[in-house]
Amino acid sequence: MTKELNTLTLAEARDGLRAKAFTSVELTQACLSAIDGAGALNAFVHHTPEIAHAQAAAADARIAAGDAPAMCRLPVGIKDLFCTKGVASQAASRILEGFKPEYESTVTAQMFDAGAVMLGKLNMDEFAMGSSTENSAFGVTYNPRDTSRVSGGSSGGSAAAVAAGFSPISIGSDTGGSIRQPAALCGVVGVKPTYGTVSRYGLVAYASSLDQMGPFSTDVRDS
Repeated sequence: MTKELNTLTLAEARDGLRAKAFTSVELTQACLSAIDGAGALNAFVHHTPEIAHAQAAAADARIAAGDAPAMCRLPVGIKDLFCTKGVASQAASRILEGFKPEYESTVTAQMFDAGAVMLGKLNMDEFAMGSSTENSAFGVTYNPRDTSRVSGGSSGGSAAAVAAGFSPISIGSDTGGSIRQPAALCGVVGVKPTYGTVSRYGLVAYASSLDQMGPFSTDVRDS
C-alpha cells in the first residue's frame, strides 16, 4: 500500500521529491491537512500555512532551476522557543504574547536557506521549564500514541508532531532532557548534539550553559 505523503520519512520524502513523484506544494499540503484534522492533540501553537505554501512554491522553483540544497522542499515544525522573523515566537507564554522577532535564529535561518518549509511553531512547556508539555499557555499537548497520556517535554509538541505524521522532522531544544525524554515518550528519535556544536543565537534561553538544539524524526537515519 502506498504511504500517505505526510507519513513519509524525511529520506523517503527527499527521494520522492527528487524523483518528481510529487511536489513540495503537494507534500506540504498533505502535512497541513493532517494538522488540520488532528483534533485535540494540540501540537502546534502558531500555524503558518501561508508561509508554508509560499516557501514550498519557492522551493519547487529552486529545484526546477537546478538549485537543490540539502533540505529543499522538506516540511519542518519548529519549537516555539526559536525566534522566527515576523512570526509569533512566544515560548508558549502569555508574557511574550504578540512578540514577532525582527531577526531569525541561526538554526532556522540555516534551515530556510537550505530550502526547508515551515509548517508552524510547536507547543512546549512555558519557557522550556517542564517535562510534560502540560505547563503551556496554549494547553496540553497529548501523546499521539495514547491521548490519555502526556507527550513529554519540554519539546512535547515537536515530538508529537513527528509521531502523529504532521511533519517528517521537527526541531526542539534540550537543557536537561527536553529532546530525549519526549522522543522516548512519543516513540520517535530525538538527538541532543554535543553542547556548542549548534549556535544558540535566537533561542529563548533557559540555561545557556546547557541549552542545545536538535532534531526529532521517525528514524535514526533522518536525524
